[in-house]
Amino acid sequence: MRIRGRRTRPPGWQHSLTLIAPAAAAVAAAVTISALGAFSATVTQNGTFTGGSIVLKESGGSASCYSAGVASGAIVGGNSYACSTIDAFGAPTGQLPGGTPNTQTLSFTNVGSSNASSFTLIPGSCSASAGGSFYGGDSSAAFCGKVDVTIGNGASVCYFPAQSSACPPPSSSDTLSGLGAGGSITIGAGLNAGASDTVVVSTELDPSAAGSDMGLEATQGFTWTLNQ
Repeated sequence: MRIRGRRTRPPGWQHSLTLIAPAAAAVAAAVTISALGAFSATVTQNGTFTGGSIVLKESGGSASCYSAGVASGAIVGGNSYACSTIDAFGAPTGQLPGGTPNTQTLSFTNVGSSNASSFTLIPGSCSASAGGSFYGGDSSAAFCGKVDVTIGNGASVCYFPAQSSACPPPSSSDTLSGLGAGGSITIGAGLNAGASDTVVVSTELDPSAAGSDMGLEATQGFTWTLNQ
């Protein structure tokens, strides 16, 4: 008589089936989701943000200066430049009391990309020193008070002395001493990007100048500023 052996299952086989069934279901679900999400669309891009610029160009004769220190490119010196090639008065020499007024024409342009709301001039204090082989002993204050000056646009507006008409002839009423003590002067209403303005500076040695004023040289700083 043949006795058949009874097959035995390993312990925990029912638990194994319990784990396999959910795993198989998860795989099937993943395959289904992957099949449903086969389409895709993507957009990539950069964001750019550019600052504006206000740069002042000054021209006098054949010379030009830029607040940026360069005609183009990286700004140097914090957009503030000491221009030594243009003289605000035109550097007249040999002036005589009551002589013909000397005129210096300056052109200013906003070569930046943004508009400026105001354009100002801040004159420095005037000082005097020996300017020739022979010179008198008048003080700085006295000689600066003998140099008459006007500043305007060369047409219908005078900035110093301030008036809404053409500048009068230079006179003892308006001197370098008074200019230096008067503070900031508004030059027009500002400059839009690419716009220009003309400033005419006229100087004259006052008729009251005496021998003590001979050979002296007045020096005065001018700071021109475009403001946002």
